[in-house]
Amino acid sequence: MKLLFEIGMEENPARFLVNALNDLKNNLTKKLKDERIDFDSIKTFGTPRRLVILVEGLAEKQNDLNELNMGPAKRVAYGEDGMISKAGLGFAKSQGVEAKDLEIIDTPKGEYIAVRKFSEGVATKSLLSDILKNLVLELEFPKSMKWGDRKFRFARPIQWFLAVVDNELVKFEIEGIESGLESRGHRFFGQRFTVSSVDDYFAKIRENNVIIDIEERKRMIREMIDKNCTGENEVVLIHENLLNEVTNLVEYPYPIVGTFNSDFLEVPQEVLIISMEVHQRYFPILDKNGKLLPKFVVVRNGIEYSDKVKAGNEKVLSARLADARFFYQEDLKQPLVENVKKLETVVFQKDLGTIAAKMRRVLKVADSLIDTLGYQAEREDIQRTITLCKADLVTNMINEKEFTELQGLMGANYALKSGEKESVSLGIQEHYFPRFKGDNLPTTKEGIVTGICDRIDTLVGCLGVGIQVTGSKDPFALRRAALGIVNVIINSNLNLSLEALVDKSIEVLREDGVLKKDEAQLKKEVLEFLKQRVINVFTDLGYRRDIISAVVEKSWDNVIETKAEIEVLGEVVQEENFKKLIGIIKRVGNIVKDHKDIAISSDLFKEDAEKALYSYVEDLDKATEKLLSEKDYKGYLGAIVEGEEIINNYFNTVMINDKDDAIKNNRLSQMKRLDDIYEKMADLNCIEG
Repeated sequence: MKLLFEIGMEENPARFLVNALNDLKNNLTKKLKDERIDFDSIKTFGTPRRLVILVEGLAEKQNDLNELNMGPAKRVAYGEDGMISKAGLGFAKSQGVEAKDLEIIDTPKGEYIAVRKFSEGVATKSLLSDILKNLVLELEFPKSMKWGDRKFRFARPIQWFLAVVDNELVKFEIEGIESGLESRGHRFFGQRFTVSSVDDYFAKIRENNVIIDIEERKRMIREMIDKNCTGENEVVLIHENLLNEVTNLVEYPYPIVGTFNSDFLEVPQEVLIISMEVHQRYFPILDKNGKLLPKFVVVRNGIEYSDKVKAGNEKVLSARLADARFFYQEDLKQPLVENVKKLETVVFQKDLGTIAAKMRRVLKVADSLIDTLGYQAEREDIQRTITLCKADLVTNMINEKEFTELQGLMGANYALKSGEKESVSLGIQEHYFPRFKGDNLPTTKEGIVTGICDRIDTLVGCLGVGIQVTGSKDPFALRRAALGIVNVIINSNLNLSLEALVDKSIEVLREDGVLKKDEAQLKKEVLEFLKQRVINVFTDLGYRRDIISAVVEKSWDNVIETKAEIEVLGEVVQEENFKKLIGIIKRVGNIVKDHKDIAISSDLFKEDAEKALYSYVEDLDKATEKLLSEKDYKGYLGAIVEGEEIINNYFNTVMINDKDDAIKNNRLSQMKRLDDIYEKMADLNCIEG
């Protein structure tokens, strides 16, 4: 059998559509399985006005129920007098049966009580009404509404239900809205229609100019833009997120090219693109060099070209761009630096003070970091970047909330127009990088230092005044701040200590008198927070999780050194000699996991293998210490591999658990010394295999 269910409604927000369809599919899948109804596949379709779900290969009837549910052992379920116990009665009650219905089942483990349940499956059609009704009532949205005198909530008012299995109606009703065999086509280019079967629906919905397949609508938009909307040396800028949104705003797409006055091009093109993409859901048109042209693509919800639609959208966009040009021209009437004093009135966080206060702290942390990194020649430009980097927050362009996505970029533009150095301008823009996963990373020393110091003040400051980060709550984007710090350090190959950076930030915040948390506890919390982000970054870079864990468990403070260790260890673990050694390393680690003493007495040696191991460990300890001090990680790993034969001989000839406790502990101490050498660079016990 085939089942088709359509929920028709007023236009649903585009952002709700995909999640709603996924929830419908998952919920229906669960309901059918719970009812023991087999099916071949479930597919979903959707437009702003409808949610559609199709089940193919639906079984005619439920599977028969034939279960044997085991309970406690007979000796627990019945007393010595043969009377049923509380445990037995409890099991019977949980199964919905009387004590007399319990069976005794003989198993390899003994006799157990059990309940056997059997019921013949009923016709699937008899169950579908309740299934579909509950499917609607249980569907949730980020925001729901009630309408009329109805009590149940939905994303938008429901207009109709179409429910058909093969060629029969599935009847149900929700607060006066009854299911039927009628659906509706495109609001402007379609009609109401009645279906006679599931297949009939798919034919008639298309005849009425509705493309219910989301991916098909998306392909149509791309193909029609490529065919009809681009001239020679032109390209339409199509971001996937915007394409997804536009696809879910229409039932039948028809792209139309519009134009705007080229005078607006005096405004930075990023501003114009934001106006088109974010505010109007238009696709900008660029030339082959990436320069914005005074043209755009609007996707109409219709089946044909319309001059009125074109003119209307051009008029709306011109008003938007006029606002942007006004903001831009007003902002250019004074130098960017004049905005800095306004930051004294902008609160960053109630306990941490204003943005101006924050940037004074950032300057102090940066002064220390400049010395650490050897950037003294750029000190003045870095300080100027920090002074100006938040000044665009109080400009008309950003402060009006229309173009908040352009923070940093507008500051960079205004800085250049104000006569600031190009390095300062670029640093203002880059200090926000990376803004999201996969984003650009800063290339200038000004952007690098400003970004790190701004983020560490945010991270330490927010945690220091008691702001908590949970799975769903991170109001100051502290995870993103920590990830940004780690990514910038790795990308810029900065040799610095995260602990020292945290210490300096705590010191500056202490001097500012804003901390509410014990400093030792705060430091521990911040470092643990950073450690998790270090692990996340290396995981995203594609390194093996076990290798990351092995290295990070020992040291992660200098992430550049950590990265080098992970890379070398990743190479060496593939070598056959090292694979053989892993077993020995794990054996040694298991032997000494509860032993701490490393004092060894050669007078207690009874076997030649003990003496050989002692000499080997002494030499290996000195050699590996030197290699690691020189950061020769490959040399260190090569050195520990060379002793495999000596250690195997020791295990083959020496019984560690000697009857004499002194000898036993001496041998454990030998193992502990060896284990300490194995763990100098990484916890090799973490390596899988």
